[in-house]
Amino acid sequence: MATAPLGDADRATYRAMLRRIGPLSDEDFAAVEAHARVRRLARGELFLRPGDQAVDCGTILSGLIREYFLLADGREVTRGFAGPGDNLGSLSDLLLASPARSSVVAEAEARVVVLPWRRFRAIADQRPAWAQLISGIIERLYLAKAAREYELLALDAEARYLRFRAQYAALEPAIALRQVASYVGITPEHLSRLRRRLGEKPGASPAE
Repeated sequence: MATAPLGDADRATYRAMLRRIGPLSDEDFAAVEAHARVRRLARGELFLRPGDQAVDCGTILSGLIREYFLLADGREVTRGFAGPGDNLGSLSDLLLASPARSSVVAEAEARVVVLPWRRFRAIADQRPAWAQLISGIIERLYLAKAAREYELLALDAEARYLRFRAQYAALEPAIALRQVASYVGITPEHLSRLRRRLGEKPGASPAE
């Protein structure tokens, strides 16, 4: 993974993205930016793999990231996708300081502002605005988790697919159909039939 210092353009983008979540002053940002790096991930490159110690958190500047679980039979179960402005890092593994259980991979070339989690938490203990932002992120993750549980337990495949399309409309053109099927919880063949029934054009997505 290639890394570089946080340049002026990336700094401006990073600040604008996080200020959509919480009110952070220039001084608040200065406290963390001294420890921040921009990490470039090639398509297919892992940010985190099972068994690794989760140590970094980050914010996606550009690209497409997917989190998935690798099953014993080799199948991948997609947990979710993330794009520009989304936060990156397995929060549960960071909080537990335990080996990662999921894989986090770039599905398109990505650039991410990364910070050491321990350093970030130490700064948040000293600066209330960062503590408030972490609380906001955790709240968003909890609501997303609750919505995902509802989809998987209460909705049929068509409804799950339509919710996927609504939630990831901006990212969908870059997501491979086999990964869409994995996220929805059906086979690629079932997804193809479902798309035909909904009047969508057959064939692979641009990401295939």
